[in-house]
Parts: sequence; C-alpha cells; structure tokens
Amino acid sequence: MESDLNLMGDEEMANPAVSARRLLAGPRCRYYAGFQPPFYIVSRYKDVSDLLRDPKRFLSGHGQGPNFAHPVGVVSDPPQHTFFRNLVQQDFLPRSIARLRPRLTEIARELLDAVEDREVWDLHDDLAFPLPVTIICEIFGIPTDDLVQFKLWSDASVAALSSEDPALYAAELARMRDYVLTLLQAKRSGSDDGTLLTRVARARRDGVSISDDEAVGLVLQLFVAGNETTTSLITNFMWRMLSSENLWADFCGARIDIDKAINESLRFDPPLLGLFRTTACEVELGGTVVPSHTKVLTHYGAANRDPAVFDNPDVFDVHRPTRKILSFGLGIHVCLGAELARLEARVTLETLRARCPRLQLVDDGKRIGPFLFWGRRKLPVRNL
Repeated sequence: MESDLNLMGDEEMANPAVSARRLLAGPRCRYYAGFQPPFYIVSRYKDVSDLLRDPKRFLSGHGQGPNFAHPVGVVSDPPQHTFFRNLVQQDFLPRSIARLRPRLTEIARELLDAVEDREVWDLHDDLAFPLPVTIICEIFGIPTDDLVQFKLWSDASVAALSSEDPALYAAELARMRDYVLTLLQAKRSGSDDGTLLTRVARARRDGVSISDDEAVGLVLQLFVAGNETTTSLITNFMWRMLSSENLWADFCGARIDIDKAINESLRFDPPLLGLFRTTACEVELGGTVVPSHTKVLTHYGAANRDPAVFDNPDVFDVHRPTRKILSFGLGIHVCLGAELARLEARVTLETLRARCPRLQLVDDGKRIGPFLFWGRRKLPVRNL
C-alpha cells in the first residue's frame, strides 16, 4: 500500500532502512505521490542496475533530483555529457587520485592537531567536512580561506536538489554562482596555471567557448559532489563504529580490514540514498507502465539491501565479502569522484585510529536535512 511509505516522514528520515524494508516488501516499481511532482521508485538491485545502464530510455539531463531541470555539465545526456566528462575526468582517474594521498594525510593531521586539546569536538565540523572541501578546492584552484561560506552553499545546493520548492534556496545559490563566475573570469584572463578551474574556464566545444552557465554549472556539480559524499561517508562510518560495541576498538586494533569496512558502510549507510532519471518514452518496469517524461528514483539504499544479492542485508557486517554496491551509481553517469571519496575516507580513518583510539560518541548528533541524503550534520565526540 502507498500509505505505508513516507520518505519524508519522521520515522523514515530518522532511519532510511525503514524505507528500504517497505520498498523491498512491495512491488518492483512503485508510484509515490508523497512529493510534488510525484514519481516512481525502483528498489531491487537488478532493476536499479539495469536502469542505470540504459541511458537512452532513462535520461539524466532533466535533473537527477525529483524536480525537472535544464541539462548541464556531467548531469546532461550524450553527446553533451561525453564532452564534459572527458574535460574533467583526468583529474579523477585512479593515478591522479593516488598522488593526493600525502596531501590528504597532511590535511587530516592538521585538522586533528587543532582539536587534540579539546575534550569534546565535532567530527563533522572539525574533520569530515573541511577535509574533502579543502582538497576539492585545491584540485580546482579555488581559495580555501572561507570554508564556512562554502559549507553554507553546499548545504543550499543539496537542499535545493530534493526540495519541493527549490526557489527557497535561489538567493544563496545565486551568490555561489556569482562567486564561481568571478573565479572563472579571472582564470580566462590570467596565465595557465594548470588547474582544473582554468581548464573549465578555457574549454571549447566544436571550436566555440563553452558558456558561462555551462562552466559554472560544471564547477558547482563537481564541487558539491566532491565534498558531500565523503563527508557523510566519514560521519556514517564513525557513527556506526562508535555506537557498536567493540567495533572501534577492533578497528583501531587492526582486526578489521579498512577497505571492506568502508564498502560495508557505503552499502549499509549510503550517503546518497538514490538519484533520479527521466523516462524518454513509455516504459514497463516490473509490471508497471511508467509514462514518458516521468521521474523515476533509483533507490540505492534499498538496492544495497536486496536479499537476492546480499546475505543478511540488514546486518552491518564489516567482514562482509566485498561485492559491487550501487552507492556511486553505474553506467555512463557513475560517480566521477568515487575513487577520491574512498581515498579521502581511508586516509581520514587511518589517521583517526592512530590518533584517537579511545574516541567516544557524546550523542548521535543530528541528521543532514534533505531526504535523498543520509549522514550527520553534527556528530559530537569526546577525546579520552
């Protein structure tokens, strides 16, 4: 029944596993009228995988949130998508990401140095947010002197993505666009410093410079995606580890494989619970006919708990054998920053276990706001 699913209700916002359970107990494709505009949801692992690998029938260019949007940057469809992904992907290839490890370690140590004399500090505000924002700024060549402002803009961006009234965030997002446009204009007129921002600023397609809107949109997409996922991955991981008996002690004692544990955190607590596609034509999904030009939510959180794929899917098992999870998507729109997010988390967690083996939760903190996202916007911890 439709009435048992309420993605924005208190129960499911507090624990998205409830949404996953209800979706997996229902039809393969489910109509959801609890949002305007209404949309359909697919929740089985195979259905989500198949849909993400079918970019001709399921379009990204109308926006990957529940609201319809104009195509821009890497969220567009081919051939526009192909051009923009090729433009930026060299900075996110495994060999490029691997070179960032020393700098990431340095940032993590500096951030922990700043809180080592404080009994209580916030794992989100003092570590999980500033680390990925700092490194994505350095990749782009953006000044890092106002991280608080960047946080406000990033919060506004993700809130607008899943809001029934994105106009609520228009003023803040306009200020962010103006800031980025000013940076891009400076890069166009200055010398080539080899940064990603300069490459975007001077990009040409078919011999013509890309527009300001295209350049700004691309930078904003990568900037927000480049910090939100990692921030929530780190806070989700630490929240589970510190709230489960002996897990943090086992992790600090090297009795848990870090990569398996990160993969399990991504499966069990995906920072992004799902993204949307728009049907290019009428499509039949699991016996349900979805009209053309209709939004469909690919629910990663449910697909990652599909019992047809994962044994004991509702158990957080850090020793679970690694297999393909859907938290970074699949197909041509698979997350560009997946390798970066994993490395950022790995370095942060390695540094934390070396420096804070007796860390404790003060309380469960506070959930981030948008229903599509899952993580902590506050996570107070205590040094012992």
